[in-house]
This record gives sequence, C-alpha cells and structure tokens, in this order.
Amino acid sequence: MSAENELILLTFFSIIREVKNIIIKIERVPLKGNEKLLIDFWIDYISDWKIDSNNILPFLQPAVENVWLYMAYNNDECCGLLVNEEGSTNAIWLLYVLPHLRRKGIGSALLNRALSMINGVWNAGKGSGYWWQGVPIGLGDDFLGKHGFEWSWTSIDMSMDLNTWSVHSPVANQCISKINKDETIQLINMLEDEKELCKWVLLYKTLLEDARNEKIFVAREGIKIVGCAMLLDEKDIRWSMNFSGRTGGIGCLGVRKHYQKNGIGAALVITLTNELKYLGFDYSYIGYTWLEAWYGRFGYNTTYRFKMGQRM
Repeated sequence: MSAENELILLTFFSIIREVKNIIIKIERVPLKGNEKLLIDFWIDYISDWKIDSNNILPFLQPAVENVWLYMAYNNDECCGLLVNEEGSTNAIWLLYVLPHLRRKGIGSALLNRALSMINGVWNAGKGSGYWWQGVPIGLGDDFLGKHGFEWSWTSIDMSMDLNTWSVHSPVANQCISKINKDETIQLINMLEDEKELCKWVLLYKTLLEDARNEKIFVAREGIKIVGCAMLLDEKDIRWSMNFSGRTGGIGCLGVRKHYQKNGIGAALVITLTNELKYLGFDYSYIGYTWLEAWYGRFGYNTTYRFKMGQRM
C-alpha cells in the first residue's frame, strides 16, 4: 500500500492491515452518533461482564465527547473493538478481540492505531469515568504490560451475600441516619474541606439535585457531620447482572480525617449493610477500593481485582 493511499484511508478514519495472514480493516469513529455500534458489540460478545444495555452509556457520560471507537473488521465481521478516551485525559476503556481470532495481532493493531492519536500519558482503565477502574487481572494486563503499560497498584471490588449477614447495631456512638434537608450545605462543605473526600463532591451534589436524599447517610457528632456514605441500587452497580439476585451497594464512604479511627466508618458500613438487607437486596457490592482487610472484617469478600497503571 502506498503512503498516499494510506493517508487517504487515515483521512476517513480507516486503515487496512495484514496481520498474520489475516486482512483486517480498522475504522476510527466517534462514539457520539455511533452508540449502537458499541452497545451491539458488547451485548453480542462480552458475555463474561454482563451489563444492562441501558447502563453502558450512562457510565460513559462524563467522557462521551472525547471517546472514539476503533473497530477491526475481517471479511466484514467486526472482530475487535478498542474504546478510547482522547483529550485532556487519555484512557483505554475497553479492548476486546473475539476469542477465535486472538493471538493473531489484531489487538496489537488496534492498540498501535489508537497510540498514534495519543499525546501524553495513557491510562489503563480509569479515565474521566470508567466501566472497569483498571485492567482485570488475567484479562489483558499481561498484553498491555508488553505494550508499555506499567502497573503501580491493585484495586478491588468486593461483595457480600446478604443471606449471610446478621443485622446488628453499629459500634460507634455517633448518630447515623439519612441526611436531613437542612444538612445538605454542611455535607458539601465537609466534602470540599477534606482532601481525601473532595473528589466526591459532584457525585453527592448530583444525588441532592435529583432529590435522592434518601440515598445519603451521614454520621454526626452532635450536630456536626463527620462522615458520609451512599446507598446504591442496581442501576448504580456496573456488574449487578453478574449476581443471581438484587444487588445494591455502598459507595463514597468517608470520614473527616480528625474523626477517623473512632469506629465511625465501621458504623456507616454496618448501618448501610443493615439497610440493604432491610430493603430486600440479596447482595451488597463495594466497588473500587483497596481496603480489603478492613471491609473483610464485616464479611465482604473480594470479587474482582484490577491492575492500575499507565503508559508514559
């Protein structure tokens, strides 16, 4: 193929390559306007990570304007997909090749095609949002490692079968309950003031603006809010369809630094786990944490492990 012809193909976001005797065509198209391509591919092929088709795009929403689809075709069959965020943040959201066509260079071709559009650090997993916060261990981490990604730490998702949970009282003396309407400003101020909690301001504001106050629990010392957590339902849990019953969870749990190590976090976990069982959920899910031993004290078990890293 001449350089001139290759340039023409690139202009139309498409390139044809021969990889291990297989001719593939790679197309690069924006996600916006092509959402159905992504949804159909996921539903058809990614059976190990079941997700409600209505939930695929909402988790992408923070990055949708900067997300591109790289689609590999062999004889008009889509045989691989790379979903990539490109902009102020660069991140791989998904890289998948059909099982019967793996180890033939298709994944490398998709990766190299996307790499040509990257300027700066390239994150594996978490971008402006995420489906997987990192790369599931054993499902692509070795491949990406061979292509220059370096792993810095491991995050985990945890879960509990609530049939094994015996409702009991929190261990702390602080008052814990759903937030009152007159406490919303105080909650946001607490989050903004705490270095480890300020990343959750937008998430809590969204719940409050949507009048979903019943999802927010706060811990108080006197009239002062010293901790908080979110009660999650099925639409908030990415992988709820991978469980055999109703799956809720706990999210964005934090305590003011000055009040930590006083049992407040434990009291929040116990209170929200009690509430999930009371509401009839079968499982409780905690995503994107590293506190394996701490949550393990309450009966939560590690469900998934992810490598966190980037390519410089």
